[in-house]
Amino acid sequence: MMAVLVLLFVPLFAAISALPLADAATSSFLQTQDVAFARRARSVHWVFVTDCSAYMFNQGNLLLASANDVAQEGAFTWIMYGCEREEQTRAMQMLAHPEASVWFSPKVNLTDPETGDQFAHFQASNRPVSVQAWYQATQPKEEAIAIIDPDMFFMRAVTFSQAPTNGPHGLNSGPWQTLAAAPKHGVGARYGQGCVSNRWGQSEMQQICGDQTQLCLAASKDYQACDMAYSSGPPWIMHKSDAKDLLNHFPITTLRVHQVWPDLLSEQVAYGVAQMRGGIHSTIDPFWFVSSPEANDQPWDAVAELDWDPCKERTAPPKSASNPIFFHACSTFRIPHLDGYVLHKDHIHKDLLDCDAPLLRYPPRDALVEYTSAGKRSPEFRDTWSVCTYTNLVNAYAGTWKKKFCKTPNLEAAFQYPSYASSFLNRNSWLVKVFRRGGWSDNDYASHIEKA
Repeated sequence: MMAVLVLLFVPLFAAISALPLADAATSSFLQTQDVAFARRARSVHWVFVTDCSAYMFNQGNLLLASANDVAQEGAFTWIMYGCEREEQTRAMQMLAHPEASVWFSPKVNLTDPETGDQFAHFQASNRPVSVQAWYQATQPKEEAIAIIDPDMFFMRAVTFSQAPTNGPHGLNSGPWQTLAAAPKHGVGARYGQGCVSNRWGQSEMQQICGDQTQLCLAASKDYQACDMAYSSGPPWIMHKSDAKDLLNHFPITTLRVHQVWPDLLSEQVAYGVAQMRGGIHSTIDPFWFVSSPEANDQPWDAVAELDWDPCKERTAPPKSASNPIFFHACSTFRIPHLDGYVLHKDHIHKDLLDCDAPLLRYPPRDALVEYTSAGKRSPEFRDTWSVCTYTNLVNAYAGTWKKKFCKTPNLEAAFQYPSYASSFLNRNSWLVKVFRRGGWSDNDYASHIEKA
């Protein structure tokens, strides 16, 4: 039996206190009962988990703004882990999506419910326990639950179908179509970790899968088949009939996978193993996102077909274009021939959403020209395209948030980010008073990152 976690849900109906923000009618951004009822008929409930930091306050709001901008259908819930102060819950009323809600999950000790052993936090270890607790407490009514990463930007909407139809490289205009989740059949994005469980022997699999060991062994035996079904990552989309058992298995499976394989991706691998334990197969597709210029298995061919130069345009990608669904900001991107353009999400100032803080400076408008003539498929083209696209997405959606919540928003694209982690530009920012900094050097699992 899974240990029952007692978690806190704070409704978003309290008035905002005296933060230096716009006097706009923030009530239009709160989750009302009418909106909650109306959205139940929609097909999917998107959910993501963050810690309680300024770093994640930025990422979560940019993700929500992008979803709203591309008119992505579905409900959205932001699970905020570890927010324990009143001013933090008040700040989370300021969301860049009119129908999004926040569910607050306090910090918990990572405990094996069968042995009682406790474990230190590690990369993404807060996600399984938080999503499981949210699901148990709220019982969402949508046909499917989709778990996404907070460092993702929607570049294009997606629809779910029993018979999806897309052109070569996904080149149909408008929303991309993908298979809908069904009972015992999940959907997700294909990642490159492979079938890690194929490496484990009987004793290791018994430690991880318990009574479902034979299911895990059978699913892992054929490396290629396992790789094609379980080498996955967010978005993970599960049918509602599988959600309860899958999300109950996810936390304990994550703890035990991490004991056997203490890698930065142990939680990601554990999701696939949790599917194995439930007898769930999955269809995974690499078209969901681009994140690495060196990854030839990502949909860079679709990017090459785009008639859009992000460096020149300085806007978010056109919503009608045949983009991959997400830009996944999980890498470091650079413009090879220009100094000063090495961009990682942790390089962005943590008070980006302070009304007085600037946006990111843009690369030169002709930065991509040098690499376009070579066929738009070189790593240099992809890297430069990524710096410009990432800059455009950050500025577009930070600007969207500021226009809604700031009386006099600073929209000047002037911040020259360093090639290392940034902190706050303004030590008197309201974000300093409300949140910790966050980022790779300020989290609950810094020692795990160092060891891994």
